[in-house]
Amino acid sequence: MNTFGKLTLLVAAVLALGACDTARDAVMPAAHAEKTPQAEASERGGDAWCDEFADGEGASTDCALRVDDRRFVYLDYLTDEDGYASQLVLTQHSFAGDLLATSEAIDVEPVYGVAALRDLDGDGAVELVIPLFAGNVNTVFAVWREDATGLFAPAGELSSYGIDSLEARDGLVIAPSRGSAVTYYETASRFGPDGLETVYELEMDYSQRACQLTYTAGLEDAGIDGDALVTACEDREW
Repeated sequence: MNTFGKLTLLVAAVLALGACDTARDAVMPAAHAEKTPQAEASERGGDAWCDEFADGEGASTDCALRVDDRRFVYLDYLTDEDGYASQLVLTQHSFAGDLLATSEAIDVEPVYGVAALRDLDGDGAVELVIPLFAGNVNTVFAVWREDATGLFAPAGELSSYGIDSLEARDGLVIAPSRGSAVTYYETASRFGPDGLETVYELEMDYSQRACQLTYTAGLEDAGIDGDALVTACEDREW
């Protein structure tokens, strides 16, 4: 069955059951309506809900996320000639059967985590967080945020240990990361008109039990006292 047919079956099941919560337990999401012509279909697929994978499972696997009772997003991973995930196409759908948006192909590398919806800044609205590539410790995530049309659009990138390490604090997005065996960072960002804007980067040196601000922009506008931030960091329990 082609992807159009699979999507039709999903929507029909959702409507027949009368509620997405019920349908979530009864059906798996279908692949998006039209793949990028130049890219090959993923060999890693299977239709699944991204948030139902256990820890350590589901990396670079086609899956969907339910945004609310009206919409879901579908992540279709595309493979290179060796069968490794190399690109991702994101489609946005309504449970009424409408294809709302299709992204350009997004470059990715095989990673351990799966995409997730998180309220990154505590404003009550979720953002879409997509792993792009990973180093030894940190992973770079693409962040998509709802725009004026109500659809997700690219808003920037964050680097951190994992999606669940990202924290909302006083309207800021806090991303912890590691620089070396003894050096750690806390990067605070906020959403501006053009997407994510870094407010500060705080370096924590565990060998010296010392902290310093390595980058600042708009601390006063964010209501942050830089000296107090460093003092609180150094007064922490090491």
